[in-house]
Amino acid sequence: MQQVGAVQWLVSFAPVAVLFAAIALARARVSVAGALGLAVTLVSAALLGTLSPESLWQGASGGLASALSIMYAVCPAMVLYDVMRESGAFDVVRAFVCGLSGDRLALVLFFGWVFSSFLQSVTGFGVPVAVCAPFLVALGIRPVPAVVLTLVGHSWANTFGTLAMAWDALVDMGPVGDVASTSLVACALLWLLNLSAGVVICALYAGARGVRHGLALVLSMSTIMGGGQLLVGQANQTVAAFVPTAAAVVACVALFRAGAYARPWWCESRMDAAEPPAPAGGWPAVGAGVGGRGGAVSLADLAVCASPFAVLAVLSALVFAVPAMWGLLSPISVGGVRLVCHAGFVLTLTCLYCALAMRLSGRIDAARLRGAASVALSRLTGVFASVVMLVVMARLMQTTGQMDVLASGVALAAGAAYVPLAPVLGTLGAFVTSSNMSSNILLAGFQAQMADRLSVDPSYLLAGQTAGAAAGAAIGPSTILLGATTADAAGHEGEILRPLLVVSCVQALALGAILAAAVALAG
Repeated sequence: MQQVGAVQWLVSFAPVAVLFAAIALARARVSVAGALGLAVTLVSAALLGTLSPESLWQGASGGLASALSIMYAVCPAMVLYDVMRESGAFDVVRAFVCGLSGDRLALVLFFGWVFSSFLQSVTGFGVPVAVCAPFLVALGIRPVPAVVLTLVGHSWANTFGTLAMAWDALVDMGPVGDVASTSLVACALLWLLNLSAGVVICALYAGARGVRHGLALVLSMSTIMGGGQLLVGQANQTVAAFVPTAAAVVACVALFRAGAYARPWWCESRMDAAEPPAPAGGWPAVGAGVGGRGGAVSLADLAVCASPFAVLAVLSALVFAVPAMWGLLSPISVGGVRLVCHAGFVLTLTCLYCALAMRLSGRIDAARLRGAASVALSRLTGVFASVVMLVVMARLMQTTGQMDVLASGVALAAGAAYVPLAPVLGTLGAFVTSSNMSSNILLAGFQAQMADRLSVDPSYLLAGQTAGAAAGAAIGPSTILLGATTADAAGHEGEILRPLLVVSCVQALALGAILAAAVALAG
């Protein structure tokens, strides 16, 4: 571990500080904030004497490749969203679920926490916020709070989400010696994040009254999701998030159908907008819907409109969870970006299926289909510029050694008291890179070195790393940008970041305290 002076550390921290200040305080657009952060990164590297043609090329080329990989998923995700919106598919799903429950908070928890976590388990790459934030807007939540609630709700699933891509990065880069023990500790910490996410959503939406009202649903769903991940993760990390979150979606819908939350419940909330206009004929009454209970949403309509999610789940399972399929298709790549074993490929196929299904069912005509695709693609230029700036900045911080300086400085300052800071460092890495996986790639080896230096079981620090990165994934600038874009909150990224920053920091500190206690008890 390198020796780090205070000035050297502050110079390395400058790009992060500028990026945060530009987004959260100056309320600059992410593209502008990213450009400023990138410029400061280059200046800092020059001052540190680590800016060379080689490091510049590695950072720029690697960042551009990563940005293209991200956009490969973002582009079809945005088209999928706009096609489903234009075809009215979201309205049908919303009508069905709203027909099962009159409880506004229960619906917010379902879409912002349970369903978004399920989407994170199979796709990731911003898809959960791209799909579920608009769902919350359709329920009557203002766009900015809709993005906040969704990011809080699904960030816990980042480690084993996208069929465990971030976990695999941790295992490879640590490297993780005792997979079972590290998985156990990580899943336990992530369960706490999951539980806190449900409680925080209740509190943000309706204060103490919301927590009291939603606590039973939060505890039951958290037991299925967090506890289920803990159990499944001991057998198969690849589907550790997918299996329990799918079970939670089914269980939640079953509770609604059984009438557990049929009674209307609503309270004044600063997150609510004016009630969205109801479709012709109004929304179905509580209990109306399929199965002969009112028929407001027909089984055929529901099957067509919900089928893209089923196709997405099945394709993801086939591509990512079947070893033979992965071994056959993963080598197919261009410029280091996998073409088939990538969320972008699965989303593209799902998007094509969705367009065909909605067209054949008569829910959308050719002109409206082209219009939906055009609307989505028109937003991509600004998104691409922002993603490139952010990812290249993160890569340059890595290739010029600035992330190493930041991590080493924190470790040297903390000394033997470093253990509770391990999750905090993971959170910082996820904020800078907008990715749990990238944070693990960046810092897993360092966490393992610190464990050896402190004579601590590396399972604890590596688990703390990825759990902290899961908390930090909620405040990743590119993720916030995607959510703001799809929920019609572009230009309000600073408003989204501020409450998320508080939540993520509190979660990271709490994880650190729990991790320190666990290490102390383990002796």
